[in-house]
Amino acid sequence: MFSILVAILISLTGALGLWSTSADAWRTQATIVTSVPCGDPGQAEEVTFHRDGHEQRARLDACGHLRGETIEIAVGDTVSVAKATAGAQTDARPIGVILCVFAGIAGAGFAELWRRSGNVL
Repeated sequence: MFSILVAILISLTGALGLWSTSADAWRTQATIVTSVPCGDPGQAEEVTFHRDGHEQRARLDACGHLRGETIEIAVGDTVSVAKATAGAQTDARPIGVILCVFAGIAGAGFAELWRRSGNVL
């Protein structure tokens, strides 16, 4: 039972959402100015965006976009892609929560079977 509660608490506290952008980030549309292929380590793309009526230029912690492409960015401490996907088009957190709860149930079941067999944990 304890493992089920731990799995649910981890899920509800947002521990499975660590890959999301922060809620206090400001979102806007940006245009790629400098494109960098993903095979070049240490390189960064540059984007331009409008904030408070002024055009700003910033380094983007991403790669593989086309020059002139318009993307949605999140501006906080760093500039990052607001909604990055790597093949998956859905948010995987609900699936992670379900799998975490099932892992808790399996752990509780194993502990119960171990206890009934007479072994001491």
